[in-house]
Order: sequence, then structure tokens, then C-alpha cells
Amino acid sequence: MGDSIFDVGTNKYVKDSVSRCDFVPYGETRFSKPSGRCSDGFIIPDLINKAIGLPFSRPFLSLKAGSQLPPSINFASDGSGLLDSTHSDWGVVSFNEQLKQLAQLSKKNLNLNDFVVVISSAGNDIAANLQNIADVDLKAMLMSLEKGLEQLYKYGFRKIVYSSVGALGCSPIVTSGGKCVSEINNLVEEFNVQAREIVSGVAKRFPGMKGTFVDGYSSIKSYVENPKRFGFKNAGGCCPNCLSQKNTLSGLCKNPSDYVFWDIIHPTEHTYTLLAKEFIKKIIEVL
Repeated sequence: MGDSIFDVGTNKYVKDSVSRCDFVPYGETRFSKPSGRCSDGFIIPDLINKAIGLPFSRPFLSLKAGSQLPPSINFASDGSGLLDSTHSDWGVVSFNEQLKQLAQLSKKNLNLNDFVVVISSAGNDIAANLQNIADVDLKAMLMSLEKGLEQLYKYGFRKIVYSSVGALGCSPIVTSGGKCVSEINNLVEEFNVQAREIVSGVAKRFPGMKGTFVDGYSSIKSYVENPKRFGFKNAGGCCPNCLSQKNTLSGLCKNPSDYVFWDIIHPTEHTYTLLAKEFIKKIIEVL
């Protein structure tokens, strides 16, 4: 579930969606063509599945009615957030709509206790207000998250892995001179602290529920502040014009793995590979 950090192509199946990464040069590292993933190659769900021996997840919206369900299903939608209002005019599938899609699985003869629901949602609720972060409604976001986790339990899901919001203040869309913007990161940290408490609290309140939290924020912040230590040569974006000017390759770097970010906000496969290791550890914790 979630946003572009996890989306493997959902929005290709949403009519008139304008929040998509299915144009050149997205996907160039691994797919030699756009795959709908907002990166140069693999993203976290791909890397998780590869590590545990599952085929790549397929978008829920791509599945045909009556067909056999694949072992891994992806509900994430590029541009979506915890709030229904976030990018509602972009043609995205909100967190609450994704929950309704998961509800359909609860109606099938499946043991939902075998599933691990991995979630990355909330970044766009903040990113949509980077020009005026005072407009970010953390209370509403946290309420939506808590209700969503409770709803997953009611459906029958028992294993939850929730990802922190990344270090948005360190992304190329806002950085100046390579320095992270503390005002934005402070807000992200405030959300992450409370989100971690919600995940832990829900797991304690409901019998049999297991919930854990991935701190991707600290990792990305470290990559940007000490790129060489983690195998990067540049803390910026490889393709600075990708999102703002479609099909424009101006300034495209030669080796994406040298960079922390692929475009002005999404990480490279190299970054995702490092982050995926943390997700796998947390998935093992709830199994």
C-alpha cells in the first residue's frame, strides 16, 4: 500500500491519471523502458520480493475479475496520501480507497494472517504543501493512519510494516547548496515519532496483531549528509528535469547509482537497495 515509493504501475490503470512515471527515462536501468516505477530501476517492493523469492508484485487494478490471485499484490498509487484530499485532482488512489481494495481480499477464501501488509503513505500529504508547511494537517494524517490500521485488523490482516516518511527536507526539490531544510525535516520527524507510536499502540491493543516501523528517514538523511560513506558520489538527483519536463533528458547523469536521488524527489535503485534491507529485517520481525 502507499504512494510512489511503492507503486509498480497502478496509475497506468487509473483513467486520466496525471501522476505517472511511465515515460522516458524512468526504468532505464533495469527495464530499458518505462515501467511505471518512479525510479531508474527496481523499487522497494521489487527488491523485497526478489530477496524472499516471490515474483514481482502486480498492481491490484491490473488483475482481471475471477483470475487467480498472485502471491504478491501491489495497491500503492503514485501521488496518493493518507488524506483523501491529497492530489485528489491528479487521478490517484488514496489510502482509504486502497483499504477498500484490500477489503475485497477479505471476502475471498484466504488466510489473511499469512499476508504481510507493507505501507508507505504520508509523504505526499506533506510534499503537497512544501510551499507552506503550516497547511500540513498532521492530526488528520495520524488519525487516518490509525483508523486504517484498525480497519486492516478488522479485515483479518495481522502483520503490518509501516515506513516512515523520508527526509523530504533533503530531497533535490527543496535543497539549496546540498543542505537539508530543517524546517521541513522537523515536521517530518514530528509525524514519524507519532506514527511509530500509533503502529506500536495498535499492535498492543489488538490480539494477534504485529506491527513494526521502518525508519527510512534517518537512512536517507545519512545518505545525503555522508554520500561517500554509503557508496554515492552525489547527494542530488540524477535526472533533475524528469518530473518537471517530461521526456527531457537535459542534465541526465551517466551513472544513476552514483546518486541518492533519481529525480527531484524519488530515490535511485541504489538508494532503494539500501533501504530494502531495513524493510526485510522488519518483515522478518512480524512473521
